[in-house]
Amino acid sequence: MNKLSYIAILFFGITVACDKIDDPIPADLGSSVSLDGDVQFISEPEFNLTDSNSLISFITNNVWDTTNGSDNSNRRFIVLEEFTGQKCSSCPRGTREISRLKDIFNEQLIPVGIHTGFFANPNPPTADKYTTDFRAPGGHGTAYVQAFKVSGNPRGIVNRVGIAKAETQWEADINAVKDIAPEATLSLSNYYDSINHVVRSQVEIDWNITSSNEYHLQLYVIEGKIIDWQLDGAIDVPDYEHKFVLRKVVNSTFGKELDTAVVGGSEKFQYIFKMDNEWKAKNSEVVAFIFDNDPNAYEVIQANSAYVK
Repeated sequence: MNKLSYIAILFFGITVACDKIDDPIPADLGSSVSLDGDVQFISEPEFNLTDSNSLISFITNNVWDTTNGSDNSNRRFIVLEEFTGQKCSSCPRGTREISRLKDIFNEQLIPVGIHTGFFANPNPPTADKYTTDFRAPGGHGTAYVQAFKVSGNPRGIVNRVGIAKAETQWEADINAVKDIAPEATLSLSNYYDSINHVVRSQVEIDWNITSSNEYHLQLYVIEGKIIDWQLDGAIDVPDYEHKFVLRKVVNSTFGKELDTAVVGGSEKFQYIFKMDNEWKAKNSEVVAFIFDNDPNAYEVIQANSAYVK
């Protein structure tokens, strides 16, 4: 969508409200600007986008590169959250298994590498290796370990069904859910300002079901092609390629609550957030997914991803 389209949308009527966050570890979100029955813009507080004028100025005075996610209107996309660490000698096994599974399931499989726990703790900056901190800020990884009953590394959970399991079980879990008809279509577009390292991620949800379940929307930023130390078996590898590393939890540990799902209904959000200057936009992706916020389930029902640049 171009700048003029956004300006046209903005003038349909705007109300300002606080984004509802009832999460144990909320993201650093500021005000949200709701566009009368259309897009709800939710931004980090540093942008100070609290009304239509500031939002219009922000959008029109910056240059945006656009990327789009894949069409999932007829397919259920799958999220595989892997729990790992750079000092975990067995964890490269998990990464290799995910690479094999990506070759099979392609864009339908969206992996996320969550560095957390003892083996993810970096060494002091004065050390000669393992000084990089791959943990996403905010302590979200610890909450996920508890929620998904992670008992060791590498472990992974497919669409948040059941508990985190060893890599030998991931393919079977993917096959168990990959052909289920999607309860929703999730469209994702990113608009990236490369000068200021700012992303506007727009998510549109179109429901195929009517349900009283409490569904949430979750946004992550992941980065790949990171060359750094990794313990692989008994070998310290200095030039290991770290893939799909969780860099940022955009909208709190367990996401944003959505409206009640109704067949034919839709919701649109645009999250505005900052990328760390050290992250490579061309190697980074936004991952968005919808999940059932039942603590006994947390099942992901649809997902998508799109490169930042």
